[in-house]
Amino acid sequence: MYMKKYPCVYMRGGTSKAVFFHEKDLPEDRSTWDEIFLKVMGTPDVKQIDGMGGTVSSTSKVAIIAPSAREDADVDYTFKQVDIVIPRVDDKANCGNISSAVGPFAIDEGLVQAVAPITVVRVFNTNTQRIIEEHVRVENGHAMVHGDEEIRGVPGTGSRIDMYFEDPAGATTGKLLPTGQAKEVFEVPGYGEIEVSVVDCSNTMVFIRAKDLGITGRELTELNAQKEVMEHVERIRCLAAQKCGFVAHWEEARTKSTSLPKVSIISEPQDYVDMDKNEIASGQMDLCVRAISVGALHKAYPMTVTIGTGAAALIPGTIVHEMAALKAGQQTMRLGHASGVTEVEMVMDGERIVKGGVTRTARRIMDGFVYVRE
Repeated sequence: MYMKKYPCVYMRGGTSKAVFFHEKDLPEDRSTWDEIFLKVMGTPDVKQIDGMGGTVSSTSKVAIIAPSAREDADVDYTFKQVDIVIPRVDDKANCGNISSAVGPFAIDEGLVQAVAPITVVRVFNTNTQRIIEEHVRVENGHAMVHGDEEIRGVPGTGSRIDMYFEDPAGATTGKLLPTGQAKEVFEVPGYGEIEVSVVDCSNTMVFIRAKDLGITGRELTELNAQKEVMEHVERIRCLAAQKCGFVAHWEEARTKSTSLPKVSIISEPQDYVDMDKNEIASGQMDLCVRAISVGALHKAYPMTVTIGTGAAALIPGTIVHEMAALKAGQQTMRLGHASGVTEVEMVMDGERIVKGGVTRTARRIMDGFVYVRE
């Protein structure tokens, strides 16, 4: 037995972290990749002690980057979500936060020429078959790190990255409303009926009202200990996975579709204290949200779910539209999540979603080699 090393870069993108690889540095046989990524992260192990994973879904991620052959893109980007508890690597979905680090990575690795003061990097996400346009500040031929942009869930400030998810509707199922309905009632085994909305925009997600789960919507990580509520949420997620065609039977989603659909728990704007002990006032938001990712509370709010929530708020009939009650013509929505408030801007052409825009920061943390046991 010996160890093999692979060149890589460890990067933070938004409120997530991932190990970045050049596609050329990985084996040509892609069937071997998932086993490599499991070993890189140290999965399965709730501590991920023998790998790079950080024990939560936000830090158990991989990105693979390559020059793009497409005329409308500079680089191709494939995202991999590595589970923690079971030996599974899911590539059905994209991660919006990790997407924000692709532009800086591409510039610093010489895949895209740096043009001051802002370099536009067009990224083709292979998971969703969609383009993400990133506006990256550059200085001295490299992506800037320092700046005065603050995003909730990340200490300090960084250089602003403007991201635009183009034509995001139907990213994983081909339909904005995968089940054909803006809202519907699920019969949840063991729990009874509940009204939800299933929307596919940047990623597929199911929206649930907090009050229908018997919670306030202000909860933070203590929600993970409410086993009955979390089981209720998981059964709803699994039913949505079946209705979207991700699995043949809902119970299979527990192991075969662990990262899709995403879950957003919504409630009316309300006061709460976030993860960093900041007091968040109801007047700072248009909607209070909590995300569940791979079976646990997301400590911020995924960027793809942010885009999807902004879209759902503009779709008549969804429970998000009914609860958010945006003003006529309002395109920027404020979401109060576990780490603060995030804004999302939706650009519409009639009923078509042209793009969704968010702001992030990202930076390189480490580069070198990661060693895996063969």
